[in-house]
Parts: sequence; structure tokens; C-alpha cells
Amino acid sequence: MLPVTISTEELLHLAVDHHKAGRLAIAASFYQRIIALQPWNANAIHLLGLILTRTPETAAGGAWLMTRALRLDPLLEPAYINLTNFYRGRNDLEAAIAWLERGVEALPNVIVLWETLCTLRHNQAVRFLETEDRETVRQQLRRCRAHVHSAPYLTQTLYELLEPQIRIAMLIDDTETAVAYIALRNRFDFAKIPAGDIDIFTLTLSDFFGWSRHVGARTVTWQAAATLPTEATRLDYPDYMHPFINQLPALAAPPLGVAIDVPVEVVQGFYVKDNYESFVIYDRQHMLCENHQAVIRGAHVPLIGVTPAATAAGFRLPRPLYRHMDIDEPIIFVPSTPNYWHFMVEVLPMLMVREQAPELCDHQILLFDVRPYQYEMLTMVGIAPEQILDARQLLEPEVKQVVYRLRQAAIPSQVPYPIAYHWLRSRLLPQIRHDHPTHPRRIFLSRRGAYPKHRIANDSEVGALLERHGFTVVLPETLSILETIEMIAGAEIVVAPIGAGTANHVFLPPYGAWVHLNSPDFFHPESTWNRQMGNQATLCGHFRHVTGRFIGDPASFPTRDVDRLEIPIEIDLCVLEQLIVAEEQRLARSLQGVANISE
Repeated sequence: MLPVTISTEELLHLAVDHHKAGRLAIAASFYQRIIALQPWNANAIHLLGLILTRTPETAAGGAWLMTRALRLDPLLEPAYINLTNFYRGRNDLEAAIAWLERGVEALPNVIVLWETLCTLRHNQAVRFLETEDRETVRQQLRRCRAHVHSAPYLTQTLYELLEPQIRIAMLIDDTETAVAYIALRNRFDFAKIPAGDIDIFTLTLSDFFGWSRHVGARTVTWQAAATLPTEATRLDYPDYMHPFINQLPALAAPPLGVAIDVPVEVVQGFYVKDNYESFVIYDRQHMLCENHQAVIRGAHVPLIGVTPAATAAGFRLPRPLYRHMDIDEPIIFVPSTPNYWHFMVEVLPMLMVREQAPELCDHQILLFDVRPYQYEMLTMVGIAPEQILDARQLLEPEVKQVVYRLRQAAIPSQVPYPIAYHWLRSRLLPQIRHDHPTHPRRIFLSRRGAYPKHRIANDSEVGALLERHGFTVVLPETLSILETIEMIAGAEIVVAPIGAGTANHVFLPPYGAWVHLNSPDFFHPESTWNRQMGNQATLCGHFRHVTGRFIGDPASFPTRDVDRLEIPIEIDLCVLEQLIVAEEQRLARSLQGVANISE
């Protein structure tokens, strides 16, 4: 029972408490009592209306009450939000937007109203984009743009809307809006750089042959041999990997090419994961983009607003961050990376262009930050050190971001993994020294002395177990490239953590086995790495894997897949030993079969 002398303010507090607790009938009766005493009480009218909107029969009346509350008090912020939600629930975005526009006019400093308004404008643009009503999409984008500019400040919510808004603008060819949004993002991504020092332009993105046609390049094309998956390859991998393995022949089918004597800009920098990302641009209108799934996005990456299927994008170039290099002599440009895997399997095979276009044999090859092992690999495929132009050596140590202006560039197409594997084997295996001392045939490639990615927490115990089965523990960084190739080419079983060194499985003999020691992020049906691992399937030898468990407090684990590579894993020794015993038995059967055939 209520006190006889309770005030309307106290009654409102009680009503709100009941409302929050879900006792809506009691709350409604209190609101009605307040309204009877104070017909001008906007709070009570608004909250009664909010309760009524929960029931279909009374919803329209509830909306009318909330509207009445705003006529009484135009500064009642929650009423704008609740009316917006009411009309959103009815899929009437225009009515919801109209109430938000009234709200920001009345309360221009309430940021949540601006965030909700811009989000709904974006949703409207997406909706009309699906109906291909481009003019309406353009109107929605420009209204959203005006709202973003009018907001008192840029919150994270508003910032995150800019990228998809740029993408939509690119889809409908509204480059003016795309550029305006990029300029807005630049104010926050490059806050210390004056707007006039940041070039902004839009680009068409194309695969190699489309790009070559756009820029009018002279091209040399050829069909390359490939190492293709066998039925045994598919049997080695779980079923969920088969779709990616099955696409390897299709990856190897298209011809390869090289565009010759093309004047291009190459924007290189923003070290991402294991590569110095590079963007090959012609006339600031066309960009080479062969691997659409590998387009990098981020706060400071120059490529922005990449459309679905990567057909167009915006680009921003903050000039003070880059060192410019003009190179007038003929040059072959290939991407740069310090990573062993990416260099050997992705970069090195691109230099087969010198075999297909002999006029390129005397060209220098432009790279950045060439490592000693890379010089060794390049020498092994016939490229003398003096033919390598290492831009790192021409710049100050702190410079990592470069814009090359190349007057006569030769730009090779990317090389799919099956073709890369075949070329690497055909060029490097013949260099094995048969008069050299033999290497161990069972090998554990330990990362105990390497960078902490893919680290095995119980590496010593794993090594001791494998030594009992005749394995030799090898630290890959202690070997030359040729010694590594010789060792793998004669191996029966190789055990190694997933990492850059697994690129060496390309040299494994057909009877050999490569055993991955991997984290729980790999090799399961929902793994985000499935495409990458399937496209890099072991096309030689046999594939096996043992999944370890992460070490440490799960609450401290990073969420990004790339960052999780640095979480140490522990390998179950019993599981590993069972697999090794099974491989020893398979190997014995395989070698016995070879012996029977020879007899």
C-alpha cells in the first residue's frame, strides 16, 4: 500500500522501479495515476507509451503517447530513441530516421542520436543497393555523410561506418562521396599529417591479364607445368580440406604472364603479418590485384573501401610517410618479404619470367631488405647478387615505406602453388651434391632457437621422444639452403611445427611423410586457415598432423588468428608416438613394395 502523502516524483521513481523489474501492469497504473494528477508530465506519458508499444493492440496508441511526450518536452532524449526503435521494429526506417533527425536538431550534442541516425542511413543505403536503386543509394550516402560531418565528434561507431560507406560509394561510382569519406578517415588515421599532404584517388582493381589490357602493356604469356594432387593426397587430408585441394588443378590451369616496359608506381610498406605489402598502380587509375582474398585492410593501410570481389577501391597516400625512389632503367619488380615460406614459394617462382622472356635476363630485380638466405636462393636459380637491387641498402635504416616510380618495369603474374612446387623442384633438386655426406633420414625441425611463433612448449620432450625413434633434432637456421634441400630430399619422416619452414615439404620424396605439430586453430572443419592450408597442400610425400593444446590462461589469449600463432602449444607425447609408430609401419610397407617391384 502506498503512503497517503506520496509525491508525484516519488511515485514516478516507484513506477520506474516496477518497469525495470518487468512488472509492467503495476508500472502502467502508476504512470496513469501521475498523468491524472499532472497531464503535462512528459516522462510518465513517454514511459506509459513505451509499455503500450509492447502489445500489438495498443502499440499505435503507445507511439502516439510518446509523440505527445515530445511535444510537451522536445528535449526528452529517451523518447527519440524509443520512437526510433518502435518504427525500426515495424521496418519503417524512414519514420525512424525522421524522429532521429528531430532528435539531433533538438539535442545536437547527444552523440548516441547521431550514431543511431548514421547507422540507419547506412542501413537504408544497403537496402536500396540490393534493389539497384542507385540514385536513392547516392542520396542516402550523402545524407549520411552530412550527418557524420555534423556530429559533435567522431566516435568509434561512426568511424567504423566510414569503411562500408566508402565501399558502397565505390559500388555506385560515386567517387566524390568516396573521396570525401576517405578524407574524413584520414583526419583520424593520419592525424598529424596536413590534409593537403595526402593524395586521394580511386582505382579499378584487376587481375593480371585484365590489368595488362587496361594499361596497354606488352605481355609475354606461357603455360607452366604443375605438380597436381593425387588421390593419395586427398586420402592424407580430412574431408573438410578436400574442396580446397580439389581446386588446385583449376589454380594451375590459367596461363602465366609478364607485363614488360610498363611505367608504374609501386607503393610498398605497412608490414603486415609476414610481408611488406605492395600495390602496383598504373596512372593512379588501375591497380594490379590478383589475390582478392588477400587484400589487406586496416587503419593505416593505404588501400581502403575495397568493394566485394575486389573490383574497385579508394587509395590514400600520405606523402610525408614515404620515401620516393625514381628508377629509370629496366627493372623486374616482385614483392618483398623477410618470411622464408612466402619468399621461396611465392616470390622466387615469379622469376621464371627470365626463362620465358630472355630479354629480361639482364634486368635488375628490385627487392627490399634482402636476407642472406634469399641471396642464396636467388643464386641457385641463376641470379647473380649484382643483379639484385636492394632498396633497403639505399635508404636510411628507419625507412620502411617506399613509393617506387618505375619507368620500365617488368611485372610478373603470381604463380599458383602447384606451378611453384613443380618449378622449385625442377630447378633446385638437380643441384643436390651426391658426393656430399649423407643427412639424417628422420628429422625433427625444432623452432627452439627461432622467433616465438609456432613455439612448442615441450620442445625438449618432443625431441627426446623422437630421438628414441631414430630422429635427429635439427635447428633449420644452422643450415644453408642447399643443405636443407639435400636433407629434406632424402628424408623418410620430417616432424616440424607449422611455420615458414614447412615450405621445405616441396622437396620431400614421394614415400616421405611430413608431420605438422599445430595449434588448435588448425585442421578442424571451422578453421579460418583451411583455405590457406588446402591451397598449400603437400603435393609431394604424405601429410600427417598432431594438434597440441594452448599453454597459458585462455582469458589472456588474443582474438586475432595471426596473433594467436605466438601462443605456445604443448604436444601430447603419447599421441605423437602412436603416429610415429604408424608411419614407421607405413614406411616399411612402402619400402617392401618397392623392393618387390625391383625383384
